Amino acid sequence: MHFKNNPRKCKSVNPDVLKRIAACWNRHEKKILEKVYNLTGMRLETKHITCYLDASTPHGMYGHRTIYLGTRGGLIKDDILMVIAHELFHIFYWRKIKKDGLTKSELGKETRNEWKLAEVTAYLVTNEPLLRKIWPTARVYLYPEIKEIYKMVKKFWRKRDFNFFLQNAYAKIK
Repeated sequence: MHFKNNPRKCKSVNPDVLKRIAACWNRHEKKILEKVYNLTGMRLETKHITCYLDASTPHGMYGHRTIYLGTRGGLIKDDILMVIAHELFHIFYWRKIKKDGLTKSELGKETRNEWKLAEVTAYLVTNEPLLRKIWPTARVYLYPEIKEIYKMVKKFWRKRDFNFFLQNAYAKIK
């Protein structure tokens, strides 16, 4: 993964902070990707992904091949790892559901329920004990606006079969 300051924002991250965040991710990347694969069967590839750091926001976001990591307010190691993994997971999640024919939507043009399900799924993955061991103090939380979908689909997660979860969760939200 490549780490850069966000070129579209006027408030850049200190180069030392950028190096610290990149080093933190690079130390743990292989283990994180392996555990996500064990949980979901999805191979996340970071070679063509750029993580832009943005000092003007505390939030994370994602695009087709980009992650935006907000650093306003500071970040601890566990939050850095969890947020990057969460946003990275989204990129590959959308590729998978498109490939599997679960959606005809495009990233950024999805229905509200599809967005909510994507957030629920990323929450479930990043909150799994296998990954929580890597970021035990990270703030993994369920956004209030997705709790309704979470309640509808969480029972499918218990099977620990990711394809079963996706098929049933998508059927439930349509």
